[in-house]
Amino acid sequence: MRAAYITGYGDNSVVSYGEVGDPVPGADEALLEVRAAGANPVEVAMRQGLFHAAFPFTFPQVMGYDVAGVVVSAPPGGAFKAGDEVYARLPNRRPGAYAERAAAPLNLLAHKPRTLSFEEAASLPTVALTTWQAFVERARLKAGESILIQAGAGGVGAFAIQLAKHLGAYVVATGGPDSQTFMAGLGADRTIDYTTESFEAAGPFDVVYDGVCGPLTERGIDTLREGGRYVGLVRTADAQSYREIGFPPPVAEQASAAVRPFIERAAARKAEFHGPLTRPDGAQLAEIAALIDTGAIRASVSAVYGLDQLAAAYEILAGRHTRGKLVIVP
Repeated sequence: MRAAYITGYGDNSVVSYGEVGDPVPGADEALLEVRAAGANPVEVAMRQGLFHAAFPFTFPQVMGYDVAGVVVSAPPGGAFKAGDEVYARLPNRRPGAYAERAAAPLNLLAHKPRTLSFEEAASLPTVALTTWQAFVERARLKAGESILIQAGAGGVGAFAIQLAKHLGAYVVATGGPDSQTFMAGLGADRTIDYTTESFEAAGPFDVVYDGVCGPLTERGIDTLREGGRYVGLVRTADAQSYREIGFPPPVAEQASAAVRPFIERAAARKAEFHGPLTRPDGAQLAEIAALIDTGAIRASVSAVYGLDQLAAAYEILAGRHTRGKLVIVP
């Protein structure tokens, strides 16, 4: 089958395209005909080898986690059968969506939202699960609370604005000058042009959802009111997140050592610091699909690339200024 893959760790020179062997589904897996696959910024870091200890690759490694397609075959008697339209977030340790076919564990599959195209559905699994788990499990976002969403025009931010509004929060979102109208159209109550305005002036916040992190992490923590919750998404994984993906507790503590000062900084404000990693979850994707089909949330796809254009997509993602999501199609 045709696929996009990397031949080793490195820059875009390791990105390639060609024929690879078909996936062989296990006893608890379905074989999918891939119709579309969503691209995520974390893949650029993984291509560079920054997460090789946690998620080692075997080369050539077919990339891509977010998949939407049609079931070719599935174990009999289960929830899925040949012909079903589905979407999924593949396991953290096993990407493979940038291909004509992919194998997906049954517990990670959900029926595709009926109201979305395959391209739109493929854009959602990672951003939707990341935000769902952050808002529901970590931040416990409630109606009437205020939330700051950093990078509100990106793939995660666009979904987050809509989910936060659905949950009844007052939403402040940051973005560049060209993204203000886009974020307001998604439902943001207040938009901030980070090139001319300080987000601190809009605080304090009950929740800060940070898709930028880096130098903004401490600033974001400092805008929390007492009882507030900060959730960081970029290289801020905490011990809980590592334990959830199978790391032994001592290893999880060691892997998350760099975020301890942030935890302490938040605690000094009588607030919380969270650094989740996305957990694939078919049951949650089914809940999300039901919500999407009510019209409460829409997908935001900004560009579609072919398998042979993965390097170009990664170049755009590396700039971290995308609006909505990029999608790869076979």
